[in-house]
Amino acid sequence: MKTGITISALVFSLSVTAATQQPLPVDTLSFTAPSTIAEIDTNKVKGQPARLAWSPDGTELYLQMLDGQFGQAGAKSSHHAFDATSGRRQELRAEPEWASAYWVAKSAQVSPDGPAMKVDLKSETRTASTTSVPMGGALARGGTDPAQGTGAGDGVAAAYGRQPIPVHSMFVHGELVGEFVNSVIVPGLTFGWGPRGTKVIAYANKSGRVVVMDDKGVKKEVARTEDAVLPAWSPDATRLAWLQKDGRRKFDLQVARVATP
Repeated sequence: MKTGITISALVFSLSVTAATQQPLPVDTLSFTAPSTIAEIDTNKVKGQPARLAWSPDGTELYLQMLDGQFGQAGAKSSHHAFDATSGRRQELRAEPEWASAYWVAKSAQVSPDGPAMKVDLKSETRTASTTSVPMGGALARGGTDPAQGTGAGDGVAAAYGRQPIPVHSMFVHGELVGEFVNSVIVPGLTFGWGPRGTKVIAYANKSGRVVVMDDKGVKKEVARTEDAVLPAWSPDATRLAWLQKDGRRKFDLQVARVATP
């Protein structure tokens, strides 16, 4: 597995990709059924998904797991590379340079295609429970398992737990692409810009479903997705990857192919 791709190689790869990319016609896009290329068991790999990146040649995916809370002092990261076809995993000592560069572009406030597509931020105070709740399905929302039920004591505790809390929302063309309730903002956790020239963004909506949107606000949902985070485009925009919650302790690394007419 190749994990030593240099920044210069990344820059060259991105420049070649940028020269050939065209805007993706979201209204006519089609997606294959998502395939699970790897399972991440948090009993063995501690933490929660924090970063997902494609290698410049599209042959592998980098995953960072965070053992702790976002923005918390002392939280520890682990680093993993997966073969994009077989799912074979390799543990890494650190985040590769190409993954860092990919993440900067993926999670930026402004699209690689310029300010016509950018993330607008809105902060407000709401009265709600004090659970930390970033947007993006059950994985991101956290909270209590509804199957466990609630009792009178839970109601009293919830009443005392309700107080003004900060809410940070992200919008692109008026569409909510990220929301962090009583939590630090984590750019890129709920969205990922497409490669330069494609003029698209992929994001997990409030239900945790993966949605693709273009620079005119045209949207298309990727079927069979839920509780998704970290949507990430391959450098040639022919594949879309994300992490999906599977039960209490597992995540599926999923990939769908993107086809144009």
